[in-house]
Amino acid sequence: MAEQPITKDIKDFRANDFIVGFFYVRTSEIKQTATNSKYMNFTLSDKTGDINAKLWDGDEENAKRFAAGIIVKAQGRIVEWQGQMQFKIERIRRTISDDNVTVEDFVPSAPITADSMLSYIENIASEMQDIDYRTLVLKLIDVYRDKLLYFPAAKSNHHAVRGGLLYHVSTMLRAAESLSQIYTGFLNRDLLYAGVILHDIGKIEEMKTGASGLVEEYSVAGTLLGHISQGMMIIGKYAEDLNIDKEKTLMIQHMILSHHYLPEYGSPKFPQFPEAELLHYLDILDARMYDMKKISESLDPGTFSERQRSLDNRAIYKPSYESAAAVAPDDERAE
Repeated sequence: MAEQPITKDIKDFRANDFIVGFFYVRTSEIKQTATNSKYMNFTLSDKTGDINAKLWDGDEENAKRFAAGIIVKAQGRIVEWQGQMQFKIERIRRTISDDNVTVEDFVPSAPITADSMLSYIENIASEMQDIDYRTLVLKLIDVYRDKLLYFPAAKSNHHAVRGGLLYHVSTMLRAAESLSQIYTGFLNRDLLYAGVILHDIGKIEEMKTGASGLVEEYSVAGTLLGHISQGMMIIGKYAEDLNIDKEKTLMIQHMILSHHYLPEYGSPKFPQFPEAELLHYLDILDARMYDMKKISESLDPGTFSERQRSLDNRAIYKPSYESAAAVAPDDERAE
């Protein structure tokens, strides 16, 4: 009796699995072996992760038929190559209407709806007492509204999911609300909130995404300038158009310029006032907690991960016990 393929999530793929399922084509390209044979090299995705896939038929027709940004149905064998799982495709086709699948079914997404996150951020901005910060933030939310509803915060690593930028900003904003209740008497809360909301606004110009909300490539300007420089330019342009106070404009620009802290990470200036200092630590805290959570979810209890480049080459440990004091998941706290 012939072996029957099975359907499972990418995160659960194991070597020698015979798989069939629907996948989002995140990347697609023709490559060539050392013996000059051409093949298709894909990154296939579902909501649980990505996997490298190979189709050993790399002609121009297949390159057009299976371009990035579509959903395919594929069947094949999972193999292990240089310590990584790889999908060796035997059969593949584009989806048809009868398959009843959409991009959103296969793309990793933030655990909170984009509409609710954006509504929360807008409410915070609307309550700012400083008219300049309020005007600037609400204007930029309006300018980028459509893209904010699906844009990721990165191409890889932290918050590289559909709606990831809003998730990153809204989580930081919740933390900023709490910390502003502790460090009282000297923090400008409106400035802190404005910096949090706008610190990564340049990423919308830095990266290109399709309908998936996942990064396909960096823009030319993004490659040459980066999101910090682009964010500075965006703030400068709209602040001038809105006649925002020049010193307040500089404060926001400095927060964007310094939030990576170190020159090797893209910041030519260290934070030079409390709100800028706090923004940096909110940013790095949220990014690292996101990565640690994602890594921990893939680990068996009592085991270590591989060393993680995004976490200073550290191996992450998942304890063998389950805490009774675990915090409720994000989707249970969305409202």
